[in-house]
Amino acid sequence: MDSLSQLLGSSTRARIVELLALSKKPLSAYRVSKMYNINTGKVYLEMKKLAGLGLVASLRGRRGVEYALIDENLRALSLKLSSRRVITYDEWRSPEAKAQRFRSGLIKPPKFPGVWNKATSDERQKSTRLPGELNALARLARSKFDKKYRRIRDREYARI
Repeated sequence: MDSLSQLLGSSTRARIVELLALSKKPLSAYRVSKMYNINTGKVYLEMKKLAGLGLVASLRGRRGVEYALIDENLRALSLKLSSRRVITYDEWRSPEAKAQRFRSGLIKPPKFPGVWNKATSDERQKSTRLPGELNALARLARSKFDKKYRRIRDREYARI
């Protein structure tokens, strides 16, 4: 149990406060539950407790009730005491994060669009890539990487 969990009395409450502190906009309880893979009912219950204590404000959003931290001191304290860095959904979807995941090999290279067969001859001439070219390039890069590095542990590699 980290220090924020000890302070708030629950690891679920600590995760919720930490996530709300990192978020730039109010979040629904459902979204918080999906980001942390926690039981949705438990998150709703904890959100109501936090709102009842006056730590979290419940606002009317486009898709129902959304929650936001009220106190900036609580935000600063939760960020200071959090033991791990949580990535919000918006940060995860950012182009920089996608590029980082692509470079680390966590996502596959994009496939050539399936409109090749439906494309007109003018559209085919504009295209600079052939079907399967990106997959072939990705396999080539992976084979060169495997020749240069050897896997030691999860996400750790040693140069050969």
